[in-house]
Amino acid sequence: MYKSYYYLNRLTLELSNILAGKRIANIFSQEKDRLIIQLDDQDELYLEISVNHSDPYINVRYKFSRAKKNTIGFFSELVNNKIKEVLIASDDRIIKIVTDFGDLFFAIRGKHTNIFFNSNILSSFKNETKDNLTLFKQEFERKFFLNSFNIPDPDVIHGKSIAEIRQKYRFIGREIENEVNIRKSENDIESDILLTVLQDIFTENAAVYTNENTGELHVGYNSLKIYSMFERQFFDCTIKAFNYFLIKRYQYEEKNNKLKKVISYLDRELKKNASRLNNLNIVIEKGSQEEEYNKIANLLLINLNKIHSGISEMEIDDIYSSGSKIKIKLDSKLSPQKNVDRYFEKSRDSKINFEKSSKLFFSAKNEFERLKPYQIRIEKNPSLEEINLIMKELKIKDDEKQTFNEDIESKFKHYLIDKKYHVFVGKDSVNNDLLTTRFAKQNDFWFHARSVSGSHVVLRTENTKDVIPKTILKKVASLAAYHSKAKTAGVVPVSYTLKKYVFKRKGQPAGQVSLLKEEVLLVKPEIPVDSEYLTE
Repeated sequence: MYKSYYYLNRLTLELSNILAGKRIANIFSQEKDRLIIQLDDQDELYLEISVNHSDPYINVRYKFSRAKKNTIGFFSELVNNKIKEVLIASDDRIIKIVTDFGDLFFAIRGKHTNIFFNSNILSSFKNETKDNLTLFKQEFERKFFLNSFNIPDPDVIHGKSIAEIRQKYRFIGREIENEVNIRKSENDIESDILLTVLQDIFTENAAVYTNENTGELHVGYNSLKIYSMFERQFFDCTIKAFNYFLIKRYQYEEKNNKLKKVISYLDRELKKNASRLNNLNIVIEKGSQEEEYNKIANLLLINLNKIHSGISEMEIDDIYSSGSKIKIKLDSKLSPQKNVDRYFEKSRDSKINFEKSSKLFFSAKNEFERLKPYQIRIEKNPSLEEINLIMKELKIKDDEKQTFNEDIESKFKHYLIDKKYHVFVGKDSVNNDLLTTRFAKQNDFWFHARSVSGSHVVLRTENTKDVIPKTILKKVASLAAYHSKAKTAGVVPVSYTLKKYVFKRKGQPAGQVSLLKEEVLLVKPEIPVDSEYLTE
């Protein structure tokens, strides 16, 4: 209700009692939409005016910490002058602060909400065109300003509906119309109810109405029925109520912001673990092919003298299955012995991969089951204190940059190598640009298959003092080769360098970058056996 005319009318009367006779010590701003008037008084006293078009208000604060830097002075002519009285326009949300030297106006006008100083020339807090200033000056001079509570003449409005009354008195807001309609019963006269509502606003204690479940918050007066479903806190003046309202609003905003961070974190981590469980389950259900590959390797070894270089397949007797025959695929580019070794390697890798996948499956399952109860706790509308506790337990940093990095991180394919090294892979040309220009840090390693289209790949360097083993660099290079047009080739050259040597020239197409220097690794395109796929 703090934006309504009659709230401002009641507030103006309180302001006039507090501010009359006070000397203006300073007028400054340290936020673009807020002006502070410091009053020279034995107690700390500040008049705060917000010209944010969606949140306009005028308020008295008894404490204010002025920033040491980045504050700008305004309306210096008013400094050392005394405030005489505070008035309100008879038909508009315009508050007039009368001083010895000139008048200060706070006008609530949508996007033109502003503070004006009128001496001989009208000037403004927020920039206004010369034509607008002329129009505002003319309007202010035409207005009649009151130092009393503005109740319409009962004879003029008697017997009329609230809708008809609002046609004549347009400053009567929608909230007051709603209040009249709620109080009205079948034979009641709406004009009489309106007069009662206005009298209540004029005389009753101020109140702040809160809903802890939804975070909805209102400031008004004791007997308002439009907020009857809310909890009420009473105050002996409007200014105290509004300061409490601001504190509660800040607490609700803090709670909602932290709640969003926790929800975002849990959604991301649960999806990540669900995807991981699904991928690992596929590997486990497929089972280890150790025995099958070992059998093939032994059959090839037995028939080594029958294998001819350059062939891609051969059929031999399967001595392990009653003399039946088996077709075995070979790499025509490898020697017979290396083909045998390749199947022994596949047998060993299959065993290792199956064992690691089984362990990782239970690890991911435990993590999923650890996080799920937090999601249930969040759904029960926890208090700010409980949200802080959850953030501490989950080690969620209350930091905007951290949130940005976590959100952007989810946009890329994410691998974990050796349970330690985080690798991020771009999904398309635009995503590559995002990965390289916005996500990668200066000392991260950057990879890309040479001379072919492919994903940008970034190896995150958590500590610049750590030396990344060459074996890890090769594994990441293999990932880069795998995520390129050369994924079916035997060996692929992959460029790698630090991110600080990668830059994008003006006009380069999406996904295209230039390198100041690079090194090259020759690798086989593959997803390393000891890598864990974390996100889709």
